[in-house]
Amino acid sequence: MPTPTETRKSSRKGPTRSEASKAAILDATRTEMAENGWRGFSVDAVAKRASASKQTIYKWWPSIGAMCVDACLALIPDSPDGGRDPQERITALIVPLEAAARTGAGHAVLRVALSAAADDKDAGELWRAWMNRDIRMPMRMLLAELAGKRVIRREFDLDEAIEEMLGPLWHRIMVMKAPVREGFCSAQAAGFLKVYAAS
Repeated sequence: MPTPTETRKSSRKGPTRSEASKAAILDATRTEMAENGWRGFSVDAVAKRASASKQTIYKWWPSIGAMCVDACLALIPDSPDGGRDPQERITALIVPLEAAARTGAGHAVLRVALSAAADDKDAGELWRAWMNRDIRMPMRMLLAELAGKRVIRREFDLDEAIEEMLGPLWHRIMVMKAPVREGFCSAQAAGFLKVYAAS
């Protein structure tokens, strides 16, 4: 009969193996995304690379698109501390996307994730949930604060403002298929503050 210690050890193996397997699948997914894109994406190739079964993949993700978005989101770092300067604070909220795009084949992974979000319902919901939680809601609070301090004017559409800041980034990744230069998001934040400066 196993001792309590042995029971605890064995019970920890399951989650640890699951986490390791999931990490391997996400890593293999990013490799497949970078090499073959969204249209040529192969679940079989991911399963082979990760030494996992397709059954496990379909058990953990509602769709292949959702798996691609999940793999991409794992590549995006948390927002850094923006300090007190308005430009730095706005930059801090969007610069993780720049950082992800500048990490290895990150621009290719982002491109596939955006394509998946556009094509697949589950992927789209996952991407929008992340955007709302990590960018839109924090940005809404920050811009409301800056408007209250008369740094920027009050009358503007939040979604349009975010699109103006991120639109050039999406264009560079999706259309130009080009890496993102360092300081890109800082320049977008500076442009936003100039356009929406309180009179």
